[in-house]
Amino acid sequence: MTQTATPAPPTSEADDATWDAVVVGAGPGGLTCAAYLAANGRRVLVLEANQVVGGSTQVFRRAGNKFEFDVGTHYVGECGPGGRMQTALSGLALTDRIQWLRQRPEGHCQIMVPGTTFQTPTGWDTYLERLVAAFPEEEAGLRRCVRIMRTIAAGERPLARPLALLRWGLRPITTLMAACGLSADAQAVILAENGDYTWPPHRTPTAMHAGFLHHYLQAGAYYPRGGGQVIGAHLTDVIQTHGGRVRTKARVEEILVEDGRAVGVRLRGGEEIRSEVVVSAADFKRTWADLVGDEHLTRRLRRRLADLEMTLPMFAVYVALDVDLRERGTPPLAWVWPTNDVDGYYREVAAGRCPEQMPVGISCPTAKDPEGTHSAPPGYSTLELVSWAPRDHAFWNVATAEVDGAGYGRDERYLQVKEELTRRVLDTAELMIPDIRERMVFCEASTPITQERFTLTTDGSCYGIAPLVRNLGPFRPRVTTHIPGLFLAGGSTEHMFGINATIWGGMGTAGAVLGRDLVREVRDGAVFVDEARLTPVTDDFDPLLASRPGSPIRRPARRRPRVGA
Repeated sequence: MTQTATPAPPTSEADDATWDAVVVGAGPGGLTCAAYLAANGRRVLVLEANQVVGGSTQVFRRAGNKFEFDVGTHYVGECGPGGRMQTALSGLALTDRIQWLRQRPEGHCQIMVPGTTFQTPTGWDTYLERLVAAFPEEEAGLRRCVRIMRTIAAGERPLARPLALLRWGLRPITTLMAACGLSADAQAVILAENGDYTWPPHRTPTAMHAGFLHHYLQAGAYYPRGGGQVIGAHLTDVIQTHGGRVRTKARVEEILVEDGRAVGVRLRGGEEIRSEVVVSAADFKRTWADLVGDEHLTRRLRRRLADLEMTLPMFAVYVALDVDLRERGTPPLAWVWPTNDVDGYYREVAAGRCPEQMPVGISCPTAKDPEGTHSAPPGYSTLELVSWAPRDHAFWNVATAEVDGAGYGRDERYLQVKEELTRRVLDTAELMIPDIRERMVFCEASTPITQERFTLTTDGSCYGIAPLVRNLGPFRPRVTTHIPGLFLAGGSTEHMFGINATIWGGMGTAGAVLGRDLVREVRDGAVFVDEARLTPVTDDFDPLLASRPGSPIRRPARRRPRVGA
């Protein structure tokens, strides 16, 4: 069936005094929630502190727009037909506008640990076969380990799943692998991609890591055609063509609570905006501690915030090379570990130290999306090299009060640490691309302080609250709260973190606001967006320009920059 809600008429500055809903934060979760609300006739205002929407899915350009880099869109699971991504986008009529490119079905991610190169395939059976081929002397242990993880994550043996979950699911993944007698090398291969959630293996429940593997093994990995910015651009278009509004450079400093109910927000500068509903897609800890305030918290929530741990923050290096890596067969996605001691690296970082040898995730947008219009000129490649590093401001020689401004970026001590970690990341990347330094024509690094400044996340964390047992399943924060009118969205909610999960969760939050099961409705075929109202997408469509609300969604076609320009 097709349902098309009648959207509210476009708003003007004069009637902005009261909204049906205000959404704080324009990451994928907040934007998806707002899009579903707008498509169902609610007058929605989205407020984003940054100048570009998209959160960690946004991009940035450098060298006179010659090169474009993704901040956090590297690879996404469950994007094929029937997957959660396609389902969530279908209710907004966006499945044709946001297209997903399957990445190397024969092996979407190349894992390199000392002495072993492994291609992560699609399918648990093939995954097990490749592990056994890599470590034939450990076949019995590998079969047991994979069988348990698969039972917990995929539920293909429903009668065995509860027993496996109780016996192994809540215990650390390292405990399971040790019980299976796996070598350090085999463990390193199984754990190599855990940089996608940056948490120590000895503190990661087996259910968490098994679920992470299943996310990609069930149907492979994908990348959005045109880069991560297309997500924010098209979600924003849905909102604004269906009666809503998105404002950037609008930092919320307080969620207004009166008589125990959320009634709106106050922006930095004092502007107050009233609404019947407030959805915070901002950082979970900052939502409660900074925006709502201690006086409105329950005793239980105060205790939780005091003990709350966040996933470790990322350190990223963005590189452009004067060579097309596709001609060399370089994989578009890889995780490179210079040692096989995955847990040991985390222990060092958690203690506030950064080891000399850093693991690195390597993402190559120009290989993932050969037809991408903004990544790089012909004959060039872009790379996003990601690792993780200590969160403490003292490690970066930055005072807490300095994070809100740009002054710390000129501090010599901060720059020295940044330069040293950049060197270490490039050293690891050389294990896969030996001449990376010789071919490098651009290099820029981003620290946890950068992430904290631009996304306003606690400790610069990309993935929200830590995936401990006390933060998973029934213990994870719900999208509804104890304050009437206040809802949550984003990576720290019951729907989990990651691009797919936060978009799916945004639909779930919208359903909670509306008091409806939107997931069921969309799965039954409901489409709430009037596609005829969406802005036509032409050949000169620029997702980045369209993600700065107030700008036109397209611009005059530009010539590709000349090499060396």
